[in-house]
Amino acid sequence: MSLGSREDAPPPTPIGAPWPALGTLAGIIARPGFAIAVVSGLVLGLAMFPAGSRGPGAFIALGALCIAALTARWALAMQTRVEELQQQLLDEASYHAFVDAAVEGFFRTTRSGTYLIVNPALARVYGYESPEQLQREITDIARSIYLDPNRRDEFLALMAQDGVVTDFNSQIRRRDGSVIWIVDNARTVTVANGQFLFYEGTVEDVTQQRESEDATRRALIETQEAVRAKAAFLAAMSHELKTPLNAILGFSDLIQQELFGPINEPRYRSYITDIHVNGQHLLDKINDILDLSRIEGRLIEMDDQAVCIRESIVAACDVVKNARAEAPPIEIQIPADMNLLKADPRRLQQVLAHLLSNAAKFTPREGRIEITSLLSREGGIIIKITDTGIGMEPDRIGHALEPFKQLDSRLARRFEGVGLGLPLANAWVQLHQGRLSILSMPGKGTTVTVEFPPERTVEARVAA
Repeated sequence: MSLGSREDAPPPTPIGAPWPALGTLAGIIARPGFAIAVVSGLVLGLAMFPAGSRGPGAFIALGALCIAALTARWALAMQTRVEELQQQLLDEASYHAFVDAAVEGFFRTTRSGTYLIVNPALARVYGYESPEQLQREITDIARSIYLDPNRRDEFLALMAQDGVVTDFNSQIRRRDGSVIWIVDNARTVTVANGQFLFYEGTVEDVTQQRESEDATRRALIETQEAVRAKAAFLAAMSHELKTPLNAILGFSDLIQQELFGPINEPRYRSYITDIHVNGQHLLDKINDILDLSRIEGRLIEMDDQAVCIRESIVAACDVVKNARAEAPPIEIQIPADMNLLKADPRRLQQVLAHLLSNAAKFTPREGRIEITSLLSREGGIIIKITDTGIGMEPDRIGHALEPFKQLDSRLARRFEGVGLGLPLANAWVQLHQGRLSILSMPGKGTTVTVEFPPERTVEARVAA
């Protein structure tokens, strides 16, 4: 029976109809309490009259009293019943109006899969013109609606176990044959003694949401596959490039050392030095590109060890000084008893080398670079690199952390580089569950802070 059509229900009996009223009166008279009340009233009434005056008049008066009491009680019972019927009709009308106007589909079903009640919204979801049409044509929910007939059994099993079903996603077949996704939320309705009445719940069409989620998932998978393919391509290309580069570096190093005889022409010695230095520089850039592609493709394996911060910083400073002879002096401020850091030593040195090299590149020779280390309040290790270089606008910091982005994109720019130093350092820090932040102002320099989580702090270093 749909909410909008209740023709098969018996018509309500008018409140003022005489026969139901007489029936109610007869019910009152038949009650044991009423008989006891009448007898008690007669005894009390006779006791009120003197013995000599107990004649027909007394009995008439008693009869009148009994009739009045009966009438009052009957009127009270009828008034109570009228109010109950009025409230029941009001509640049912409000309930049906609410369900009929609901945006979500509403239903009541039997265990066997027959609809007792459906609202117009559910009929629209399933592709039917009206609730009545849906109830006529669907007599077995499992076979008529679900794409997988076993879903109804799974629904019943959950109901038997928990009494409720939430976010029950299923594919169903609409009246026109199209397939959509729905989500059920339902409960078991019983009477006071636990006897089953029906299942009651709501249905929502979530096809667009599921399609959107599926499209997002497919796009993510395709992106991951593209990243892995790019990483594999770059790995292959780097191998092809590094093989001849290693030959160039090896032979140029042999010539520099004059192992097979002296170089008589000084200009040749200068040329071969340039070949070796630039070959090493090109090899470093190829390695940076390869590292970035591996990080993006999640192809990196970390080799965590207990690392001495001071030793890593000193090694990184040596790399920068060898590569940039014109770099300003680097001051190291590290406590003697500084804790050890659980990190990949090679990756940590790369982070420090990239950050120090970046500071040296943008700081004039007469400037200053300082690197310090301390413990945070939570116990994590913090490394700060501060320079007095040219700085940058705060709104350009995010741009500087993007791979292959140059703040100065002109062809004849002042500073060399491909824009991988900061992005690579940031990526390595994140692989250590750390955080890299930058504070900078034009003309006032830059401070880069690397903060590692407390769980990567190993132990206190004992002072020598």
